[in-house]
Parts: sequence; C-alpha cells; structure tokens
Amino acid sequence: MASPSAELAQSILESLGLWRLPVDPFEVAKREGIFLAEDDYPDGFDARIEHFPNGNKFGIFYASAGGWRTSGRVRFSIGHELGHYYLPEHRTIIRSGKNHNSESDYSSRNPMEQQADDFSADLLMPMPLFRDELNFFRNGFCTLEDLGRLAERLGTSLTSTARRYCEADREPCTIFFSKSGLMHWGRASEDMRLKGMYWCENNMPPPAGSKTAELWAKVAAGEPVDKLEGRVAADVWFKWPKADYLWEETMPLGGTGRVITQLTPDD
Repeated sequence: MASPSAELAQSILESLGLWRLPVDPFEVAKREGIFLAEDDYPDGFDARIEHFPNGNKFGIFYASAGGWRTSGRVRFSIGHELGHYYLPEHRTIIRSGKNHNSESDYSSRNPMEQQADDFSADLLMPMPLFRDELNFFRNGFCTLEDLGRLAERLGTSLTSTARRYCEADREPCTIFFSKSGLMHWGRASEDMRLKGMYWCENNMPPPAGSKTAELWAKVAAGEPVDKLEGRVAADVWFKWPKADYLWEETMPLGGTGRVITQLTPDD
C-alpha cells in the first residue's frame, strides 16, 4: 500500500501532467508559481524555502551544482523543499515565518527533514514508475554501477536512488553509507530484513574482513581507489544471517567523504 506521501506526490504529478520519468522538480516549482534563486552558497547549505506574505509567494533558495554537489543532489534538494511546500503541517510552519536551512539527501535525523526527504523520493522516483525502470537492468537486479546509470537517467542522487532500489524490494539487498571511516546509516529491502541482514551499528568502523573496511584502509593510506568488490562471509557483517556468503560492492561518493556499500546474498 502506498504511503500518504507517495499518494500525495502521485496526485500532484498527475494533476500537473508530469506523471512520467524523469521528473523535473524545477518544472513542478515553476508550475506552482514558486520562484527559484540559485547561488554559490557555502558547503553547509543545500536549500531553503521561504514564504513571503506580501503577495503570498514562496521561493526556494538553493546551492548550485559543482564539485561534490552533483546535479542529482541539487534536484533532490528542490524535491525536499517542495515537500515542505506540499506537506500540510510543513507548509503551516513555513507560512508562520519559521524558516531554516534544510539538510537533504538523508543527512538529517530531524523527523520533519526525513519526511521532506521521503516526499522528494516519492516525487522524483514514484515507485510504480521506478519499478518499471528497473526492468531495463538484468531482470531488475542492479549493481552499484547500474544504480549510478539509473541515477543519471533519472537526474537523482546515487544516495537516493540506491535507497529507493532497496525500497523497491526487487532483490534481497542492503545499502550502507559510511562517513569518515565510520558507519553512518543504511537501508534494506524487505527480503533482506527477513534474512536478518539489515543492521549495522552506527558510529563504529566497518566490520573487519569487509570490503568496506579494506576501502577505508586504502583511503587512510592515501591510496587511490574507485571501487572494491568481492565475496565475503555473511557473518562478517551480521550476527545471525540466513545466508552463508554475500557479494559486497563498495565505492567512494566522490568528494563527499562518504562511501556507499551494497550487499546481496551470494550463496
């Protein structure tokens, strides 16, 4: 069953005649009469939506793409701000003049920011259309490289695309993100959760013997590394896995200080 956020996003796209992939969040904002203000803001700023009572207008201020900030992240940030615009409780707060700089792309633990991230994913990657798109990849199964190509096709960030892939539950799959050598957060498909292979303690180093630990060791040594992959014992990552082996792929997310890891059963 679709979530209220997904139902809202679908109704908006259908009413605007934009129920197709890729979804252009700039066009959504334009059709709603929201003005967009792009600039070279500092690294700590993604975007912010404001309400201007004089004329009852909304505007979104957002950081330009460049360096580690990909165009996919920028588009996700716009979708995030549209979440604050469309979600009723958020809009009430914005109208009250309580503005704040948003942290998008799943970097915040604030519940409202997480809700806006979820809306952005529902808007930019509606699940029915997203699942159809997966059919172009080996019966719907995607490697990290495949997910990178899909993100480019959809104009989304690899982070949000990989998370959406897990939510699509096309195959047992867990995605983890690590930052500065420590585990940060993750997402697992329902099938992977049923197999007991979905959790890793945050703010701890990746487990010894994993490809992710090997990659971070290379980063710490100053060695160039684009990607590592290979078969690892499932109990390297999980206490009670319902599989003997995993296929692990891991690679840096260029310039962000983060690493993405994908795990799938390999028995």
